[in-house]
Amino acid sequence: MKSIIPNFKAKNLFEIDVNFYKKINVNFIFCDLDNTLDLYTQKTPSQKVIDFVKELNKNNINLIICSNNNKKRVSKYAKILKVDFIYRSFKPFTTKTKKFIKKMNIDISNSLFIGDQLLTDIKCGNRLGMRTLYVDEIDHKNGFFTKINKKIELIYKKRLKNSIFCKDWRDIYVNSKEG
Repeated sequence: MKSIIPNFKAKNLFEIDVNFYKKINVNFIFCDLDNTLDLYTQKTPSQKVIDFVKELNKNNINLIICSNNNKKRVSKYAKILKVDFIYRSFKPFTTKTKKFIKKMNIDISNSLFIGDQLLTDIKCGNRLGMRTLYVDEIDHKNGFFTKINKKIELIYKKRLKNSIFCKDWRDIYVNSKEG
């Protein structure tokens, strides 16, 4: 169960103050695409995502899209945002993402993995040794395999409900502002 427990949670990416990332010393955000950044049917970045990436860039935080989707889908989306990407990453497996991290000389201690699925995104980030942030999915419409994962995830969420799941990003941010 530990492998699927995130460090932080949020309703969505867009509610998070960029200063939260700075407070926890994040330089790289590895982020799932489908139903985390945008709808899985959204072919190009929404204005919300464009603004999000601009804000990250202004604060010297690099977004890297890490998706299980195909090259055509991910590359088109990422190129518009001018961000690096990993397609067919086979999350929760880490081999392809580790190669990318090594090639780009990224310090995982300054990285955060964000996603809407415990069994793929959060598990992958935890396996990589990164801090992880779980967000609610943008939409309940999903592809075939994601639907299966989400049903299994419900079982884990029910088990985790009675334990300490993780902290809301606001709790960490407010406490770190006071300290």
